[in-house]
Amino acid sequence: MNAFTRSLIVALTFTWVGSAHAYMIGSEDVGGADPLLGETNDLNALGFCGVGNSPSTELCWINNVLAGPTTYTESDKVEDQLYVMVNGSSSVIAFELSSPTEYFFIKNAQWYGLFENIFNLDWAVIDTSLIAAGFNLPSDEYEISHIAPIGGIVEVSEPGTLALMGLGLAALGCRRRLKKA
Repeated sequence: MNAFTRSLIVALTFTWVGSAHAYMIGSEDVGGADPLLGETNDLNALGFCGVGNSPSTELCWINNVLAGPTTYTESDKVEDQLYVMVNGSSSVIAFELSSPTEYFFIKNAQWYGLFENIFNLDWAVIDTSLIAAGFNLPSDEYEISHIAPIGGIVEVSEPGTLALMGLGLAALGCRRRLKKA
């Protein structure tokens, strides 16, 4: 197989993979659908999180789903979150987050869901066909009761920092080769 054919196959593969998960709102790329980690309509079902749906009960449930301690600041909650349908979909909704986070928690009616935010940290993207019908999403009558960022802000390395680190590793590899020769 010649170099041109290989290059063409690689380019087509990247084009196909790149478009496989990207959703758009207008001309804004909001990323792919964020995976659902857990959902419930009864925060008290665990038996050890307390009674009711207070922030402490919500945090207890979240920590149980994540199998480890995390943070939840009630002041970070966004009440009555509006959402938008992504282009060309009848089941995928998206909304811009108040700050980039690793996870986000939503409450709608009596349903609670925890999502991992992996594609675009500024946007929450939910495929409503994969969540319980009790969420009533999407709907003209319902909006998301509240959302909360979980785990704080995620620090993302700048591309220049990553390039510099890669250059350093390449230099170390070259130095090692030269020493062996």
